[in-house]
Amino acid sequence: MTIKNIIAAAVLCASLPMSAQINWSANPVGAVFARQGGQSPEGTFRLTSGGIEVYTLVGSETPDVARPASLFYGADNADKARVDALAPAGTVPSAMNCFLLRVDGQWVMVDVGMPEGRGNTLRRLNALGVSPAEIKAIFITHAHGDHVGGLTDASGACTYPNARLYIPAAEVPFMESSMAEGWKNIREAYADRLTLIEQGTVQSFGFLPIAAPGHTPGHTVYRLGNLLFAGDILHGAAVQLVDPAICASFDADRAQSILSRGTILDYAVANSLTVLGAHVPLNGVLF
Repeated sequence: MTIKNIIAAAVLCASLPMSAQINWSANPVGAVFARQGGQSPEGTFRLTSGGIEVYTLVGSETPDVARPASLFYGADNADKARVDALAPAGTVPSAMNCFLLRVDGQWVMVDVGMPEGRGNTLRRLNALGVSPAEIKAIFITHAHGDHVGGLTDASGACTYPNARLYIPAAEVPFMESSMAEGWKNIREAYADRLTLIEQGTVQSFGFLPIAAPGHTPGHTVYRLGNLLFAGDILHGAAVQLVDPAICASFDADRAQSILSRGTILDYAVANSLTVLGAHVPLNGVLF
């Protein structure tokens, strides 16, 4: 896969119709999913890589969400003309995903999605026949609500009672300042099963956390074998693969986000990795 191929695929992605007409068995950027037993439960998609099973768990009602193009216009609408040229319909395909993995016979997650009632993570797990109590580890890319909100329930109780929780240490100051009450609940709920990890150090199950700051100060992507869980490196692949200097309004540090996006995508291409993103539509696979 080359950058030229990826850009061509992004243009195709931008031109695709929404859910009613798409081919669910293949991602427009070429990563084909194997359906478990010929079918995958609603809101889930399955692939295998190096003996690892990966399930995309769709947090929204459908695997594609049309984001308004204005979310990518930048300060003072500086990027409006560039975005509108890439998204003439006024919307950009996006999604809201987290990921379930079967690694060495154990269930592991990357992010957990929104709280129950606002997301569908527990519903998707149930459709796959997996109980929250079976999850043994959770790796967090960053501390926005659509990634950590489901760690606790409305009362602050732990949602995944047997999971060890891995959070980048670099993200903790941001959590303390931006979600003090939520961070307190998470600390208490996972007190004896909370590990603050250093980026660049291999963790349990073979996960390698890689620094990708900008979206948040401690934003982290994870490599596992030939897989790369890229978190929020992109929010609208159809425009940001063609023009990586375009940022979503959610990015805290625009310049750093652009640098991280280029670095991580280059790393993935150079190492022939399969990239999965939290906001990549259809089945979560970028390329």
